[in-house]
Amino acid sequence: MNKLFTISVISSVLLSNSTNAIEISKHLSTTTEPVPKVRVHPTYPVNAARNNREGWAKFSFIIEKDGSVSNVIDIDNSGSKDITLAAKKAVMKWQYEPAMENGEPIQQCVNNVQLDFRMHKDGTTEVTRKFNRIYKKAIKALEEKNYSEVDEYLASLKKIKYLHMSENNFLQLLHAQYAKDIGDDALQLSHLYKVNFIENEKNSEHALSILEQRFNLELKLNRLKQAYSTFKRMEKNPAAKPYLESYNAVIKRVDEFVNSDKDVVVSADIRNADYWQHSLVRNEFTLTSIKGKLSKMDIRCANKRHVYSIENNNTWQLPESWKQCHIFVFGENNATFNLVEHPFKV
Repeated sequence: MNKLFTISVISSVLLSNSTNAIEISKHLSTTTEPVPKVRVHPTYPVNAARNNREGWAKFSFIIEKDGSVSNVIDIDNSGSKDITLAAKKAVMKWQYEPAMENGEPIQQCVNNVQLDFRMHKDGTTEVTRKFNRIYKKAIKALEEKNYSEVDEYLASLKKIKYLHMSENNFLQLLHAQYAKDIGDDALQLSHLYKVNFIENEKNSEHALSILEQRFNLELKLNRLKQAYSTFKRMEKNPAAKPYLESYNAVIKRVDEFVNSDKDVVVSADIRNADYWQHSLVRNEFTLTSIKGKLSKMDIRCANKRHVYSIENNNTWQLPESWKQCHIFVFGENNATFNLVEHPFKV
């Protein structure tokens, strides 16, 4: 298996000896998914079912004090609008036992869920002749670095109205390889996130390969909390057993970096979407080098939420009581900026 670690990406800014490192679980761990009291199952869209079309949708949402769901944001999806809408309608009807603080119910503001729509237990694995024909041409064009032809074939594949889960995965992996070839790390990572696979012993090596690519890019792009989440998935993969020591060494150094006196700089680009999202590892940050229009920022923490307006070089210092914070920055397409997370104050 091709190992993809790039520890050197962060080694130049790590402390060589951290005797007071903050525990990994405090800043890098992901939130625990709450268990709903009432879960309404989504209705499989009729047209999707008739055409054996599969898909998925992932959402962020808030659980209110009365246990209802509000402020549902579509984080990512497989591209089928009807499937995404059906999933969202279901999530909005869910009910939870509210979180409690000092005997009083409070909001839970960092909640994520992904709903999968599959025609078969393990998903449909075959591809249509039309998809396969165009896909092979795209692969050949990519091997020959004929990027104008690759663009044309990708556009043709996107126009196919009904994609099976396997076809979506092939398409996303093709996009990811193309992004890698042209040196666009953020675009490559975004397409790897759209690869939806079932993790089991049968496909453990394939799954691990994709997770390693994500992990490598997350480290390179300073998406440190996402890297920790990916690490936890790799840790459970049977094929990862020979590499666990290496994984843990990387995560330890990431934790040292988070506790260092160096800024964590993340480049952001709102690409053909309404927002850009990021999970914070520190509680003070600045948005700099803004190009294009940014309208607002929605900060969602474990038990707090606030919406802010944005100006260039504004700094936000979140209270220590705001844990596990995730931000959504809304703006116009192709707006770019840097998010700079500042060191913890001693």
